[in-house]
Amino acid sequence: MSQQERTRVAIVGAGIVGLTLAIALNAFDKERKLAIDIYENASELAEIGAGINVWPRTLAIFKQIGVEDALIPLLDHVPDLEPRIIFGIRKGDEKNGYQVYDTMNNGGALRVHRAHLQNTLIEHLPLPGSKVTEINSICGFHLGHNLIDYSHHSSSGQGPLTLHFSGGKPSRTCDILVGADGIKSTLRHLFLPRLPNPEKYLNCYEPKWKGLLAYRGLVPKEKLEAVSPGHRALTHPGLMYSGKSAYAVVYPVSNGKFINVVAIVHDNPTNSTVWPGPWRMDVTQSEFFEVYKGWDEEVLDLIRCIDKPTKWALHALDHLDVYAKGRVFLMGDAAHAMLPHLGAGAHVGMEDAYILASLITHSSTPIWPSTQHVSEIANIYNTMRIPRAVSMSNSTDEAGYLCNLENPGLEEFKVGDHIPKELLVQTARTMEKKWAWTTTYADEDRIKAISLLEGPRAVL
Repeated sequence: MSQQERTRVAIVGAGIVGLTLAIALNAFDKERKLAIDIYENASELAEIGAGINVWPRTLAIFKQIGVEDALIPLLDHVPDLEPRIIFGIRKGDEKNGYQVYDTMNNGGALRVHRAHLQNTLIEHLPLPGSKVTEINSICGFHLGHNLIDYSHHSSSGQGPLTLHFSGGKPSRTCDILVGADGIKSTLRHLFLPRLPNPEKYLNCYEPKWKGLLAYRGLVPKEKLEAVSPGHRALTHPGLMYSGKSAYAVVYPVSNGKFINVVAIVHDNPTNSTVWPGPWRMDVTQSEFFEVYKGWDEEVLDLIRCIDKPTKWALHALDHLDVYAKGRVFLMGDAAHAMLPHLGAGAHVGMEDAYILASLITHSSTPIWPSTQHVSEIANIYNTMRIPRAVSMSNSTDEAGYLCNLENPGLEEFKVGDHIPKELLVQTARTMEKKWAWTTTYADEDRIKAISLLEGPRAVL
């Protein structure tokens, strides 16, 4: 079947979420009716960041789409559902910090370098020579394609879409357009003005700074051993050093070759929602030290091992009440960018991909789907994904207050104050409950989404 005889799905953005969607579409396309095109603005792929959490819920998705086996060698242990530590919580804003509580779940958190995960996903795209065991869908991968607009073939708005790119690149046609182009999404900017009552979404075009700064760095294991022999982070699966208005998470990546450090501080005395400079900056080690001055020596030793730290201004989106309409869909950070406190943002985007792929590949979806049929899929996608993403975003915000020891009951304490351990344990246990979702399964949502598609038609 040629490309012209298939349902044409265009994915804007080749990050983790966009790649997951392409892989899931191919895995579920048993009727071999899809032609997938991925359009990426960058001329070459380079995943920004370091560590990412792969939870049991995430791994179950990867298993369903045929990626799990390739990921296992990248993980710090063979996946299981044995009780494991997520983070060992320590009181960190004192010179001699101390153990508070070990947060646990069944299976723990599997940590992997983002670049390694991205490379694995690329290797499993349905392209000639890939590692996919079964290629069902035609797939094109187009770097250096900057989307600037889209339009309908017909004035009625009922036909396929035409995609327009900068730089004189030829226009392309698709039946379904998916924006997985991140927190600064171009497609979101094109999608929202086309909605009814577009003025309702004026606050949703641009992400808002949340008053948080994250200092990041990778520490070579050998370097930490030399600076601080026997440092806890050398053998621990994950640590969280909590303090008043700041915390740091530390865990191994790249099969233990590096220690990933992310140190987040609340620093917004003016309550501004606009960060006045670039979101990512190279900073000096001395600046990093100054922010965590007086903290546990374990934290300071980690900073000593980061020669070139970076500082990130953390942003998130206001909640949208629509992720899809007609033939256009938003997913991942393009739809619901959230803060990193639960390590949930990328996972929720991968869930988006998993659910949408299940709907698009369903046997009831014709090869040339009408706008009405795609709109039904869009309504089900909104029904399933918006409550889930909003709930996770809100839970993430609440988790941030717990990590920063800014939760109710701790208001009277300042940086470095002794806090009764029973209050800290109570805070850690509340935090532990925030990770209960990690051992549930997205298949329940997939089954419900499919039942909605197979049942009475969604209201347009």
